[in-house]
Amino acid sequence: MYELGALVVDLESYSARLDGHDLEISGSQLELLAVLIANKHRVMDRDELAKMLGLRHARTVDVLLSSLRHRIGREFVRNVRSRGWIIDATAFAS
Repeated sequence: MYELGALVVDLESYSARLDGHDLEISGSQLELLAVLIANKHRVMDRDELAKMLGLRHARTVDVLLSSLRHRIGREFVRNVRSRGWIIDATAFAS
């Protein structure tokens, strides 16, 4: 179980909730969210995320991030130009 403010990700039940509401996201998006929460204090690049998620193609991370940001809001996962992505812990404050 991963928690970050009002966001809860449960890999055992493969579910995620934000502000008490179920998030309609794919399993891959859920795993990506869990990785970002587990590494909430670091910027993670595409290759690192792909490796941690067991993806064959690093560009798949771009697709997952884009669709995840579309579902939960762009402000929650921040792009750090030329470096990678980081989850914005302050955006999930209860």
